[in-house]
Amino acid sequence: MMATYNGEQYISEQLDSILNQTNNDWVLFIHDDNSNDSTPEILLEYQKKHTDRIVLIADDSVKGGSSEKNFSAIHKWVSENYDFDYFMFADQDDYWYEFKIEKSLKKMQEAEKNDQIPILVHTDLEIVDKDLKKIGDSFFKYRALNSSVNDLEHLLIQNNVTGCTMLWNHKLNEILDLSSGAVAMHDWWITLVAASFGKIVCLNEPTIKYRQHDKNVVGATRVNTIGFIIKRLFGSSHVKETLKLSFRQADSFLLFYNGRLTKNQVELVNNFIEIPNKTKLLRIFAVLHNKFLKQGIIQIIGELLFI
Repeated sequence: MMATYNGEQYISEQLDSILNQTNNDWVLFIHDDNSNDSTPEILLEYQKKHTDRIVLIADDSVKGGSSEKNFSAIHKWVSENYDFDYFMFADQDDYWYEFKIEKSLKKMQEAEKNDQIPILVHTDLEIVDKDLKKIGDSFFKYRALNSSVNDLEHLLIQNNVTGCTMLWNHKLNEILDLSSGAVAMHDWWITLVAASFGKIVCLNEPTIKYRQHDKNVVGATRVNTIGFIIKRLFGSSHVKETLKLSFRQADSFLLFYNGRLTKNQVELVNNFIEIPNKTKLLRIFAVLHNKFLKQGIIQIIGELLFI
């Protein structure tokens, strides 16, 4: 599922990388969010050449307005009109390694041998510039993320799964709903659902070139550097706003899935939601006691400073 908007500069490279996959058992669904450049024409050209592979969603009921809303609308439409075993998202400006689907699917099927439950697979990313020249070998290292972290208490405060690397199975898709207005990011919400009701599996190798350019909706910032520390210390509004988003999202998550969550999970999420209502010292205590901790020492320090 691909959401597009004014992507004429990079979208052909991305489409070509998907068409060149070693696994050919897939259909690509694309919804364009009223682009005013040549993106619609490019998409139509590719669709005409690959009618068995590419579906352009022209349903007026599919509304965008932002990256999150567009992905949510596509997901809802595809889930209501088709029945697939597995699902993936694709950004318009990245570049997929030719084995992305094949290796992600292999990892998924290995996980499904032991557990017939909701499963989310994700991978690392190679960070590149606008011309696909390498900036960093590993997004996990670049962002000081621990890919083995998959528990709800840590994921409530910080997501470590990137949407464009995701593959999830039908059992997870059956319980997914991205329509809540409090969804901070679609991939973060899916990660919370997988952590709560199934399991998260990581393929610790890059499967895409994660392109960085001046129009990224979400990009990669190197953490644990002097520049990052200064920016966060003097840009506390960004940290505080991200924290607010996480609390608002958790509140909506609890309301939506309250009937499915275990008693312990409900208590955990409630403890997280209540943090802003406490005094500073009690907020810090709640974070440490419940292990609502970000990944990376610098990010944890920033969290405790601005919580």
